[in-house]
Amino acid sequence: MPFITGLKSLASGLDPRKKCSPDQNQPKYAQNEQDYELPTETQRPLIPVILPRVHPHRHFALSDQGWTTIDMNLTLPDTFYTSYQELLESSKSFFNLPMEEKEVFRTGLGSEDGWSRVEGEKEFITLRSLGSTPELLKKAASKYWAEAGDLLNETLGKIAESLGLPAEALTVYSEPCSRLGTKTATMLRLFRYEGFEGKQSKVVAEAHRDLGLLSLAVGDTPGLEVYDRHLNWSFPIETTYNTPAQTVMVGRQLERLTNGRYRAGGHLVRSYPNAESDQTNGQSAPSPRQYRYSIVFVLRAHYPVPINTDTLTTPITGEFSKPLRDIAARDLFKSIHAAHYNINTAVEERKEQKRKLDEEKKKQMAQDGSPPS
Repeated sequence: MPFITGLKSLASGLDPRKKCSPDQNQPKYAQNEQDYELPTETQRPLIPVILPRVHPHRHFALSDQGWTTIDMNLTLPDTFYTSYQELLESSKSFFNLPMEEKEVFRTGLGSEDGWSRVEGEKEFITLRSLGSTPELLKKAASKYWAEAGDLLNETLGKIAESLGLPAEALTVYSEPCSRLGTKTATMLRLFRYEGFEGKQSKVVAEAHRDLGLLSLAVGDTPGLEVYDRHLNWSFPIETTYNTPAQTVMVGRQLERLTNGRYRAGGHLVRSYPNAESDQTNGQSAPSPRQYRYSIVFVLRAHYPVPINTDTLTTPITGEFSKPLRDIAARDLFKSIHAAHYNINTAVEERKEQKRKLDEEKKKQMAQDGSPPS
Protein backbone atom coordinates (compact mmCIF):
# COMPACT_ATOMS: atom_id res chain seq x y z
CA MET A 1 0.00 0.00 0.00
CA PRO A 2 1.36 3.46 -0.87
CA PHE A 3 2.61 5.29 2.21
CA ILE A 4 0.92 8.62 2.90
CA THR A 5 0.95 10.31 6.28
CA GLY A 6 -1.70 12.30 8.06
CA LEU A 7 -5.45 12.81 7.94
CA LYS A 8 -5.89 16.57 8.04
CA SER A 9 -3.19 16.95 5.40
CA LEU A 10 -1.53 14.08 3.59
CA ALA A 11 1.64 16.10 3.36
CA SER A 12 1.69 17.26 6.97
CA GLY A 13 4.70 15.11 7.78
CA LEU A 14 6.88 16.74 5.11
CA ASP A 15 8.77 20.02 5.23
CA PRO A 16 7.85 22.09 2.14
CA ARG A 17 11.10 24.02 2.35
CA LYS A 18 12.97 20.86 1.40
CA LYS A 19 11.16 20.18 -1.85
CA CYS A 20 9.80 23.44 -3.27
CA SER A 21 11.56 24.65 -6.41
CA PRO A 22 11.99 28.35 -7.27
CA ASP A 23 9.19 28.11 -9.82
CA GLN A 24 6.85 26.53 -7.28
CA ASN A 25 4.73 29.63 -6.76
CA GLN A 26 2.52 29.77 -9.81
CA PRO A 27 0.69 33.00 -10.79
CA LYS A 28 -2.72 33.10 -9.19
CA TYR A 29 -4.83 33.17 -12.31
CA ALA A 30 -8.48 32.26 -12.06
CA GLN A 31 -7.98 28.56 -12.53
CA ASN A 32 -5.47 28.18 -9.74
CA GLU A 33 -7.88 29.69 -7.22
CA GLN A 34 -10.98 28.35 -5.53
CA ASP A 35 -13.87 30.17 -7.16
CA TYR A 36 -16.67 28.71 -5.07
CA GLU A 37 -17.85 29.57 -1.58
CA LEU A 38 -16.59 26.65 0.48
CA PRO A 39 -18.31 25.07 3.50
CA THR A 40 -18.03 26.55 6.96
CA GLU A 41 -16.75 24.61 9.94
CA THR A 42 -20.26 24.55 11.44
CA GLN A 43 -21.74 22.34 8.72
CA ARG A 44 -22.66 18.77 9.53
CA PRO A 45 -19.90 16.22 8.98
CA LEU A 46 -19.97 13.88 6.01
CA ILE A 47 -21.45 10.42 6.54
CA PRO A 48 -18.61 7.85 6.73
CA VAL A 49 -18.43 5.71 3.59
CA ILE A 50 -15.96 3.21 2.16
CA LEU A 51 -14.37 4.63 -0.99
CA PRO A 52 -13.26 1.93 -3.43
CA ARG A 53 -9.50 1.24 -3.41
CA VAL A 54 -8.87 4.02 -0.88
CA HIS A 55 -7.39 3.24 2.55
CA PRO A 56 -9.74 4.52 5.30
CA HIS A 57 -6.97 6.80 6.62
CA ARG A 58 -7.03 8.65 3.29
CA HIS A 59 -10.79 9.10 2.87
CA PHE A 60 -10.92 12.54 4.46
CA ALA A 61 -8.36 13.96 2.04
CA LEU A 62 -10.71 13.60 -0.95
CA SER A 63 -13.25 16.07 0.44
CA ASP A 64 -10.81 18.22 2.40
CA GLN A 65 -8.03 18.54 -0.20
CA GLY A 66 -9.76 17.41 -3.39
CA TRP A 67 -7.40 14.48 -3.97
CA THR A 68 -6.35 11.13 -2.54
CA THR A 69 -4.63 7.87 -3.47
CA ILE A 70 -6.09 4.87 -5.31
CA ASP A 71 -4.38 1.54 -4.65
CA MET A 72 -3.50 -1.05 -7.28
CA ASN A 73 -3.06 -4.67 -6.22
CA LEU A 74 0.15 -6.53 -7.09
CA THR A 75 -0.37 -9.63 -4.96
CA LEU A 76 -3.65 -10.72 -6.55
CA PRO A 77 -4.88 -10.61 -10.16
CA ASP A 78 -6.02 -7.02 -10.71
CA THR A 79 -7.56 -6.12 -14.05
CA PHE A 80 -7.34 -2.43 -13.17
CA TYR A 81 -3.55 -2.68 -12.83
CA THR A 82 -3.04 -4.88 -15.89
CA SER A 83 -5.24 -2.64 -18.04
CA TYR A 84 -3.13 0.35 -16.97
CA GLN A 85 0.09 -1.47 -17.89
CA GLU A 86 -1.29 -2.47 -21.30
CA LEU A 87 -2.44 1.05 -22.09
CA LEU A 88 0.88 2.52 -20.97
CA GLU A 89 2.78 0.26 -23.38
CA SER A 90 0.33 0.97 -26.20
CA SER A 91 0.67 4.72 -25.63
CA LYS A 92 4.47 4.47 -25.83
CA SER A 93 4.11 2.68 -29.17
CA PHE A 94 1.78 5.40 -30.43
CA PHE A 95 4.04 8.28 -29.41
CA ASN A 96 7.02 6.54 -31.01
CA LEU A 97 5.29 6.70 -34.40
CA PRO A 98 6.70 9.14 -36.97
CA MET A 99 5.31 12.65 -36.56
CA GLU A 100 3.42 12.51 -39.87
CA GLU A 101 1.50 9.41 -38.72
CA LYS A 102 0.43 11.10 -35.50
CA GLU A 103 -0.57 14.27 -37.38
CA VAL A 104 -3.37 12.24 -38.98
CA PHE A 105 -5.14 12.29 -35.61
CA ARG A 106 -5.01 16.06 -35.18
CA THR A 107 -8.52 17.56 -35.21
CA GLY A 108 -9.93 21.07 -35.27
CA LEU A 109 -10.97 20.68 -31.63
CA GLY A 110 -7.53 21.33 -30.14
CA SER A 111 -6.93 19.69 -26.79
CA GLU A 112 -10.54 18.50 -26.51
CA ASP A 113 -10.15 15.71 -29.07
CA GLY A 114 -7.35 14.08 -31.04
CA TRP A 115 -3.58 14.53 -31.07
CA SER A 116 -1.85 17.75 -30.01
CA ARG A 117 1.66 18.97 -29.28
CA VAL A 118 2.87 21.86 -27.10
CA GLU A 119 6.45 22.72 -28.01
CA GLY A 120 8.86 22.28 -25.12
CA GLU A 121 6.27 20.67 -22.83
CA LYS A 122 4.34 17.67 -24.09
CA GLU A 123 2.40 15.88 -26.74
CA PHE A 124 -0.83 14.07 -26.04
CA ILE A 125 -3.85 12.43 -27.58
CA THR A 126 -7.38 12.91 -26.26
CA LEU A 127 -9.72 9.96 -26.85
CA ARG A 128 -13.45 10.66 -26.84
CA SER A 129 -14.98 7.88 -28.96
CA LEU A 130 -14.04 4.42 -30.15
CA GLY A 131 -14.43 5.37 -33.80
CA SER A 132 -11.82 8.14 -33.62
CA THR A 133 -9.32 6.14 -31.53
CA PRO A 134 -6.18 4.97 -33.37
CA GLU A 135 -6.26 1.24 -34.08
CA LEU A 136 -3.04 0.85 -32.12
CA LEU A 137 -4.82 2.09 -28.96
CA LYS A 138 -8.36 0.73 -29.31
CA LYS A 139 -8.09 -2.53 -27.38
CA ALA A 140 -6.04 -1.19 -24.47
CA ALA A 141 -7.98 2.08 -24.25
CA SER A 142 -11.34 0.27 -24.19
CA LYS A 143 -10.21 -2.02 -21.36
CA TYR A 144 -8.77 0.78 -19.25
CA TRP A 145 -11.76 3.07 -19.87
CA ALA A 146 -14.11 0.34 -18.58
CA GLU A 147 -12.00 -0.20 -15.44
CA ALA A 148 -11.57 3.51 -14.70
CA GLY A 149 -15.18 4.30 -15.60
CA ASP A 150 -16.56 1.69 -13.20
CA LEU A 151 -14.18 2.78 -10.43
CA LEU A 152 -15.05 6.48 -10.66
CA ASN A 153 -18.76 5.73 -11.07
CA GLU A 154 -18.66 3.73 -7.82
CA THR A 155 -16.65 6.50 -6.15
CA LEU A 156 -19.21 9.08 -7.22
CA GLY A 157 -21.98 6.96 -5.72
CA LYS A 158 -20.14 6.79 -2.40
CA ILE A 159 -19.63 10.55 -2.47
CA ALA A 160 -23.39 10.98 -2.89
CA GLU A 161 -24.03 8.68 0.07
CA SER A 162 -21.59 10.69 2.21
CA LEU A 163 -23.84 13.70 1.58
CA GLY A 164 -27.01 11.87 2.60
CA LEU A 165 -28.09 11.27 -1.00
CA PRO A 166 -28.80 8.04 -2.87
CA ALA A 167 -25.88 6.95 -5.06
CA GLU A 168 -27.85 7.55 -8.25
CA ALA A 169 -28.22 11.25 -7.40
CA LEU A 170 -24.67 11.68 -8.76
CA THR A 171 -24.07 8.52 -10.82
CA VAL A 172 -26.82 9.67 -13.18
CA TYR A 173 -24.17 12.05 -14.53
CA SER A 174 -21.47 9.39 -14.93
CA GLU A 175 -23.06 6.09 -15.93
CA PRO A 176 -23.64 7.04 -19.60
CA CYS A 177 -19.88 7.74 -19.87
CA SER A 178 -18.56 4.50 -18.36
CA ARG A 179 -17.54 2.86 -21.66
CA LEU A 180 -15.53 3.96 -24.68
CA GLY A 181 -18.12 3.98 -27.45
CA THR A 182 -19.98 6.93 -28.89
CA LYS A 183 -18.67 10.36 -27.98
CA THR A 184 -19.59 11.68 -24.53
CA ALA A 185 -18.33 14.47 -22.29
CA THR A 186 -15.78 12.13 -20.69
CA MET A 187 -12.27 11.71 -22.10
CA LEU A 188 -9.10 9.66 -21.80
CA ARG A 189 -5.84 11.55 -22.29
CA LEU A 190 -2.47 9.95 -22.95
CA PHE A 191 0.55 12.21 -22.41
CA ARG A 192 4.22 12.13 -23.26
CA TYR A 193 5.99 14.90 -21.34
CA GLU A 194 9.32 16.27 -22.49
CA GLY A 195 12.43 15.37 -20.55
CA PHE A 196 15.25 17.90 -20.19
CA GLU A 197 18.76 18.29 -18.89
CA GLY A 198 19.80 20.39 -15.93
CA LYS A 199 19.58 20.50 -12.16
CA GLN A 200 16.26 22.37 -11.83
CA SER A 201 12.83 20.86 -12.32
CA LYS A 202 10.45 22.33 -14.89
CA VAL A 203 6.67 22.75 -14.79
CA VAL A 204 5.17 21.09 -17.89
CA ALA A 205 1.50 21.49 -16.90
CA GLU A 206 0.65 24.68 -15.02
CA ALA A 207 -1.22 24.68 -11.71
CA HIS A 208 -4.93 24.15 -12.29
CA ARG A 209 -8.07 22.35 -11.17
CA ASP A 210 -9.85 20.02 -13.56
CA LEU A 211 -13.24 21.03 -14.93
CA GLY A 212 -15.18 17.77 -14.58
CA LEU A 213 -16.46 15.48 -11.84
CA LEU A 214 -13.45 13.30 -11.02
CA SER A 215 -10.06 12.70 -12.65
CA LEU A 216 -7.80 9.68 -12.31
CA ALA A 217 -4.10 10.20 -13.03
CA VAL A 218 -1.10 7.88 -13.17
CA GLY A 219 2.40 8.17 -14.61
CA ASP A 220 5.28 5.79 -15.28
CA THR A 221 7.55 8.08 -13.20
CA PRO A 222 6.72 10.74 -10.57
CA GLY A 223 5.64 14.16 -11.80
CA LEU A 224 2.16 14.95 -10.49
CA GLU A 225 2.11 17.42 -7.59
CA VAL A 226 -1.11 18.15 -5.70
CA TYR A 227 -1.89 21.37 -3.86
CA ASP A 228 -1.94 21.06 -0.07
CA ARG A 229 -4.16 23.88 1.17
CA HIS A 230 -3.03 23.53 4.79
CA LEU A 231 0.67 23.92 4.03
CA ASN A 232 0.11 26.11 0.95
CA TRP A 233 2.47 24.22 -1.31
CA SER A 234 2.45 21.63 -4.08
CA PHE A 235 3.04 18.19 -2.64
CA PRO A 236 4.91 15.68 -4.89
CA ILE A 237 2.46 12.91 -4.08
CA GLU A 238 3.78 10.34 -6.56
CA THR A 239 7.22 10.36 -4.94
CA THR A 240 5.61 8.85 -1.81
CA TYR A 241 4.23 5.79 -3.59
CA ASN A 242 6.28 2.69 -2.87
CA THR A 243 3.89 0.43 -4.78
CA PRO A 244 1.95 1.28 -7.97
CA ALA A 245 -0.90 3.68 -7.24
CA GLN A 246 -3.03 6.32 -8.91
CA THR A 247 -4.31 9.71 -7.78
CA VAL A 248 -7.98 10.65 -7.91
CA MET A 249 -8.90 14.35 -7.94
CA VAL A 250 -12.17 16.24 -7.54
CA GLY A 251 -13.12 18.56 -10.41
CA ARG A 252 -15.01 21.83 -10.52
CA GLN A 253 -18.29 20.25 -11.64
CA LEU A 254 -18.38 18.01 -8.57
CA GLU A 255 -17.45 20.95 -6.35
CA ARG A 256 -20.54 22.77 -7.65
CA LEU A 257 -22.82 19.73 -7.38
CA THR A 258 -21.79 19.13 -3.74
CA ASN A 259 -22.03 22.79 -2.71
CA GLY A 260 -18.31 22.81 -2.03
CA ARG A 261 -18.34 19.89 0.42
CA TYR A 262 -15.88 18.22 -1.96
CA ARG A 263 -13.24 20.75 -2.99
CA ALA A 264 -11.74 20.79 -6.47
CA GLY A 265 -8.17 19.54 -6.13
CA GLY A 266 -5.39 21.80 -7.36
CA HIS A 267 -2.41 20.18 -9.07
CA LEU A 268 0.40 20.62 -11.59
CA VAL A 269 2.87 18.39 -13.43
CA ARG A 270 6.60 18.82 -13.04
CA SER A 271 9.42 17.25 -15.03
CA TYR A 272 12.23 16.36 -12.67
CA PRO A 273 15.90 16.36 -13.68
CA ASN A 274 17.28 13.09 -14.97
CA ALA A 275 19.82 11.88 -12.43
CA GLU A 276 21.92 10.43 -15.24
CA SER A 277 22.25 13.85 -16.91
CA ASP A 278 24.64 14.99 -14.18
CA GLN A 279 27.05 12.17 -14.90
CA THR A 280 29.73 12.45 -17.55
CA ASN A 281 30.66 9.47 -19.64
CA GLY A 282 33.75 10.78 -21.37
CA GLN A 283 33.47 9.99 -25.06
CA SER A 284 30.44 7.72 -24.68
CA ALA A 285 27.25 8.44 -26.60
CA PRO A 286 24.61 10.63 -24.90
CA SER A 287 21.80 8.84 -23.11
CA PRO A 288 18.52 8.47 -25.02
CA ARG A 289 15.91 11.20 -24.63
CA GLN A 290 13.91 10.90 -21.43
CA TYR A 291 10.11 11.16 -21.36
CA ARG A 292 7.42 10.83 -18.74
CA TYR A 293 4.30 8.96 -19.85
CA SER A 294 0.99 9.61 -18.15
CA ILE A 295 -2.63 8.48 -18.38
CA VAL A 296 -5.46 10.75 -17.22
CA PHE A 297 -9.10 9.65 -17.23
CA VAL A 298 -11.37 12.70 -16.96
CA LEU A 299 -14.94 11.91 -15.93
CA ARG A 300 -17.30 14.74 -16.86
CA ALA A 301 -21.04 14.99 -16.33
CA HIS A 302 -23.00 13.63 -19.30
CA TYR A 303 -24.09 16.68 -21.27
CA PRO A 304 -27.87 16.05 -21.64
CA VAL A 305 -28.54 15.24 -17.96
CA PRO A 306 -30.58 18.01 -16.28
CA ILE A 307 -29.27 19.71 -13.14
CA ASN A 308 -31.39 20.95 -10.26
CA THR A 309 -29.44 21.46 -7.06
CA ASP A 310 -32.69 21.52 -5.07
CA THR A 311 -32.70 17.73 -5.48
CA LEU A 312 -29.08 17.56 -4.27
CA THR A 313 -29.67 19.61 -1.12
CA THR A 314 -29.41 17.83 2.25
CA PRO A 315 -28.63 18.93 5.80
CA ILE A 316 -25.02 17.96 5.01
CA THR A 317 -24.67 20.02 1.83
CA GLY A 318 -26.57 22.94 3.32
CA GLU A 319 -28.37 25.43 1.11
CA PHE A 320 -26.46 25.93 -2.12
CA SER A 321 -24.62 29.25 -2.27
CA LYS A 322 -24.90 29.12 -6.09
CA PRO A 323 -28.04 27.09 -6.86
CA LEU A 324 -28.43 25.58 -10.32
CA ARG A 325 -31.86 25.05 -11.84
CA ASP A 326 -33.33 24.40 -15.28
CA ILE A 327 -29.99 23.74 -16.93
CA ALA A 328 -28.23 20.69 -18.36
CA ALA A 329 -24.76 19.43 -17.50
CA ARG A 330 -23.56 20.87 -20.81
CA ASP A 331 -24.49 24.38 -19.62
CA LEU A 332 -22.58 23.94 -16.37
CA PHE A 333 -19.50 22.73 -18.22
CA LYS A 334 -19.62 25.66 -20.65
CA SER A 335 -19.82 28.21 -17.84
CA ILE A 336 -16.88 26.63 -15.98
CA HIS A 337 -14.85 26.24 -19.17
CA ALA A 338 -15.34 29.90 -20.10
CA ALA A 339 -13.95 31.06 -16.75
CA HIS A 340 -10.59 29.29 -17.01
CA TYR A 341 -7.72 29.18 -19.47
CA ASN A 342 -6.55 25.98 -21.14
CA ILE A 343 -3.23 24.64 -19.83
CA ASN A 344 -2.91 22.30 -22.82
CA THR A 345 -2.67 24.98 -25.50
CA ALA A 346 0.46 26.63 -26.87
CA VAL A 347 2.24 29.04 -24.53
CA GLU A 348 1.36 32.21 -26.47
CA GLU A 349 -2.30 31.22 -26.75
CA ARG A 350 -2.33 30.53 -23.02
CA LYS A 351 -0.96 34.01 -22.30
CA GLU A 352 -3.69 35.57 -24.44
CA GLN A 353 -6.39 33.58 -22.64
CA LYS A 354 -4.99 34.71 -19.27
CA ARG A 355 -4.96 38.34 -20.42
CA LYS A 356 -8.61 38.20 -21.49
CA LEU A 357 -9.67 36.51 -18.27
CA ASP A 358 -7.84 39.14 -16.21
CA GLU A 359 -9.62 41.90 -18.16
CA GLU A 360 -13.01 40.27 -17.60
CA LYS A 361 -12.27 39.93 -13.88
CA LYS A 362 -11.36 43.62 -13.60
CA LYS A 363 -14.52 44.64 -15.46
CA GLN A 364 -16.64 42.50 -13.17
CA MET A 365 -15.00 43.99 -10.09
CA ALA A 366 -15.60 47.49 -11.40
CA GLN A 367 -19.28 46.70 -11.97
CA ASP A 368 -19.55 45.25 -8.46
CA GLY A 369 -17.79 48.25 -6.94
CA SER A 370 -14.94 46.10 -5.63
CA PRO A 371 -11.31 47.27 -5.77
CA PRO A 372 -9.12 45.28 -8.19
CA SER A 373 -6.83 42.71 -6.59
